[in-house]
Amino acid sequence: MKRVTIVTILISIVIIVGSCGLKRKNPLDPLSNPTIEVPKTIADLTVYTSSAGSTNKYVELHWTANHINNTDGYFIYRSLQYYGTYTKVDTTFTNNANHGSKPWHNVRSGEYWYKVSAFKDYNSGRLEGYACQPRWVSIP
Repeated sequence: MKRVTIVTILISIVIIVGSCGLKRKNPLDPLSNPTIEVPKTIADLTVYTSSAGSTNKYVELHWTANHINNTDGYFIYRSLQYYGTYTKVDTTFTNNANHGSKPWHNVRSGEYWYKVSAFKDYNSGRLEGYACQPRWVSIP
């Protein structure tokens, strides 16, 4: 019994130590490719809503734009809870969005949490940065 435990521990140590030397094969890995830059987390997210009694509900989002060398566009996410599951509801290429301006948007009265992340397109794919801190909004 003791021998099995010691062997198990030794095998675990070998696996852990050996995995530290693995080559990185992800073409979008900024640690293995110095030409890849992760988009910066956006700053100063502000949200505004449609007025009470408005027929067309919407949420306007504005933030400080990232440098064009770092970012090609932004994803807009929405959730019903701060720690809930966020769904991508829009993509924009400027530092503002109007969620509710397109026919496929589904904006109703209620309380929501919005957050935004930046992305950068490379030949080998799209790299998304971290999303900002969520902002609460109440749509009348």
